[in-house]
Amino acid sequence: MATTYKRVASSKNAVTDGVIGGYAWTSKTLTFGFTKQDIDKNGIDDFAEGDWKDFYREMFADIAACINVTFRETAVADATLKQTLLDTGGGGFSGGPGPTEDTVTTAVGIDPKSVKAAAEIIRLGTFSDVWLHEIAHSLGLKHTHDSLAGPTLPGVVDEDDKGTGLLNSSIYSVMGYTYAFWGEDNPFTKAKDFGATLNAQPGSLGAIDIAALQHMYGAKAHNTGNDLYRFSDNVDFNRGYTTLWDTGGNDTIAYTGTSRAKIDLRAATLKAEIGGGGWLSTSERLTGGFTIANSVVIENAEGGPAADILIGNAVGNVLDGGRGADALQGLAGNDIYVVDNVGNRVSEAASAGTDLVKSSISFTLGANVENLLLTGSLAVNGTGNGLANRLTGNAAANTLSGAAGSDTLDGGQGADSLTGGTGNDTYVVDNKGDKVIEEANAGTDVVRSSISLALAANIENLVLTGNAAVSGKGNALSNAIAGNAAANTLDGGAGSDMLSGNAGKDQFVFSTALGATNVDHLRDFSAIDDTIVLTSKIFMALTPGTLSAGLFKDIAAAKVDASDRLLYDGDTGALFYDADGSGAGKAVQFAVLGNKAAITSADFFIV
Repeated sequence: MATTYKRVASSKNAVTDGVIGGYAWTSKTLTFGFTKQDIDKNGIDDFAEGDWKDFYREMFADIAACINVTFRETAVADATLKQTLLDTGGGGFSGGPGPTEDTVTTAVGIDPKSVKAAAEIIRLGTFSDVWLHEIAHSLGLKHTHDSLAGPTLPGVVDEDDKGTGLLNSSIYSVMGYTYAFWGEDNPFTKAKDFGATLNAQPGSLGAIDIAALQHMYGAKAHNTGNDLYRFSDNVDFNRGYTTLWDTGGNDTIAYTGTSRAKIDLRAATLKAEIGGGGWLSTSERLTGGFTIANSVVIENAEGGPAADILIGNAVGNVLDGGRGADALQGLAGNDIYVVDNVGNRVSEAASAGTDLVKSSISFTLGANVENLLLTGSLAVNGTGNGLANRLTGNAAANTLSGAAGSDTLDGGQGADSLTGGTGNDTYVVDNKGDKVIEEANAGTDVVRSSISLALAANIENLVLTGNAAVSGKGNALSNAIAGNAAANTLDGGAGSDMLSGNAGKDQFVFSTALGATNVDHLRDFSAIDDTIVLTSKIFMALTPGTLSAGLFKDIAAAKVDASDRLLYDGDTGALFYDADGSGAGKAVQFAVLGNKAAITSADFFIV
């Protein structure tokens, strides 16, 4: 039964419409077969099993991976797509679906002058452009310059026109006859086209062709896992310029050669502009490489040992240039840059995601990059910029400087030096050798410490982390100090401090001279679990040890007498020290219990 055809409606896209011939096959299963030809010039026989036939089979399989069509090999008499090989010279011809075609013959001519001795020479890609071009005709695509079967590619009138945004290049569509590429797509050469030379032709359909055929036949899921696409300085069989069709997973393009490489993760936009047909990933020595079809997302790029150029896309990319002095540009998305060379350059636009540099060398963040992680084992340093950076050290002794912005500095396991600069900074401390440095009036800062810590000058707040029973002490400022879930010892030092013990049996220590500017606020004192510790050097009327019941009075419930020394107002939570009880001396407030806990003399201890 003959395979029927159907009219193809406009894709509403000027780029893909530029190669759609107007008709497509209706069947989702298309048969192909091989005709027998007597080809004997230069020792090349006809379709020898394992040579020419395998070449065709591979191309059909590659196309079937992109579109919702199954190609089935059959006897040529029963085939819709009849493949033949001629020795009448280069070039080829093919019919396509339409009113006059039930079956089509696709022929490729072999030029004896271009072929030396064996089919293997052809398999390197010399004629892959012609094969793909003619097969695409048989599926319903037209020339990019053909205005009779439909609109031309934007900017194309004649077959030699390069088109708007250089779209009329065989890199982007095998339906054209030019070989142009944008200079920035291959910055390693001054050439303006790659020419129809050995190993220089497309090894797959271009992004424009794939989009057009998907409009005609539907798209197919392909390579949905975490795929790795490698290229080096040599062109593999049938892989000169290859367009990637990948519909899922976390994928990587990796360069495995030794020269300079450019990896560009941007997909074809299918717009009449530079990049409409894709962006080229290639190397200095390679005539070939990868482009990425429209809607495909490749997440990661890995360069080689030379100075590479890596460009990301709109998602979160990992860009690892390798050992050379690389240029890394992430574009939008939350990108990760791997830096290991002092010549590495990281470029980010404003408001283009929250980005991270992972560096094994000392590094200063450039503009618009938010975070830095020091890797490796060396004592390297990290410096921020004007943003709210997160700087994280490694296990060695690092020096981290936040500069401007409200930064988070975490030195890691070593004895680190942490300087926040201006802004409301956060310091993470986990080593007794860590040193926190802050200037006066440089923001409201907090130290998050998993070890016992006394706040350095000019730092306002302290939070104890982890599970250990560690202690925290304030400085001359009015600090906010919070414990963890263990039994903490909190001493606000001078200033009117805010103390929170949280869970655990905590001790609140008062060890500095009393006064109106040194009244601490105990936010969550527990009369069951916590203790107020007073130093006898400050509270000189008290002797070390447990507090005698006669020295404590709740003045909200009873009057002060001569023996009272600690006065508590249960109605307000105010706590006073009175050196002479009801004598002439005035009581001095030194704390307030925010929860107005019902405390007694048993809640105090004198040291």
